[in-house]
Amino acid sequence: MNTKIPIEELLRWRLARAVSEAPPPPRADRLLEAARPWWEIWPERLRSAVERLDQIQVSYGHAMAEPGQSRTAHPVPTLIVSAGEEFQAFASVLYFSIGGGRLRLRFQLDPAHGQSERAFDVTFIASAAGIPLFSSHATLSVENEYRLDTELPEKVAGEWEQIKVTDRMPFRLVLRTATNG
Repeated sequence: MNTKIPIEELLRWRLARAVSEAPPPPRADRLLEAARPWWEIWPERLRSAVERLDQIQVSYGHAMAEPGQSRTAHPVPTLIVSAGEEFQAFASVLYFSIGGGRLRLRFQLDPAHGQSERAFDVTFIASAAGIPLFSSHATLSVENEYRLDTELPEKVAGEWEQIKVTDRMPFRLVLRTATNG
């Protein structure tokens, strides 16, 4: 018995099987809906998140610093949305670099938040205007420390290119877990 099957025949069989088992393609309106950012789909959630961010009081100065916190990093008000719960926290920016229209950022969440999530969808909210600027995906690198590398909108890249990691950041963060839908 000869069990050798030509590769071309095997590939045609696999293609036919994949086509027959594939789910129907999504409708165009579903694709367009999936491409929209969450703040356009749920404007009331955005409004609520911005209100919660406005409630976070940031104290500057060495007298207010907690032991163990860097005296050079300015705390960034952060709202963590996870499984229907919202937590107010602070993020400390550890690394901030803009080059070639890309943002490379490392930040650490306040350890009081508790357990670390593996990843977050990060929405950057303009501090002054309270409007969403863009969103990206951040992954856990070590305990409570996250990193992201993303392309920036051209206007934002131009405004932020002179910012140093020790400067007060012009944004606040909304961190959403993958289970938020």
